[in-house]
Amino acid sequence: MIDAYYKFERVKLNSKTRYDLTYNQGSYSPLHKTNKKGECWIYFSKSLYIKFKSNRKTDSTISNKTGHITSVFIPEIEQPNFGYGDFDNDAFLIVVNGSIEILVFKGKKHIQSTLNNLFLDGEFDEALRDFRALSTASKKNELNLVQNVA
Repeated sequence: MIDAYYKFERVKLNSKTRYDLTYNQGSYSPLHKTNKKGECWIYFSKSLYIKFKSNRKTDSTISNKTGHITSVFIPEIEQPNFGYGDFDNDAFLIVVNGSIEILVFKGKKHIQSTLNNLFLDGEFDEALRDFRALSTASKKNELNLVQNVA
């Protein structure tokens, strides 16, 4: 059901809104825009001026070098680290907790509310644990490669 997972972290500490890609599973081209050095990042910032339907108020936005990707909506004030967004017909579930994790559901914008309810009820907790474990293992492998080269 989950088509892609992206994890972005603050690597360049001199930027307040830039988060660099540190791990991904699957691919989603609107999020995966790289520069000539192969770097991929997003900007996560407070929403300044995005108009929506009166029943939807955006909290933050995600953009990259090509422009606006999605607004981030936080539907439950008791769970401010969990949100959702969309791009074209695709749905995103978003975790903001130091890093930014994005679960991509291609072609699922029409069931975004259901996905968000499942998310808030913990239905994707196991998948998130698995992705996080893979991310941690990937970082350890990269660190071992660097140490072996040095």
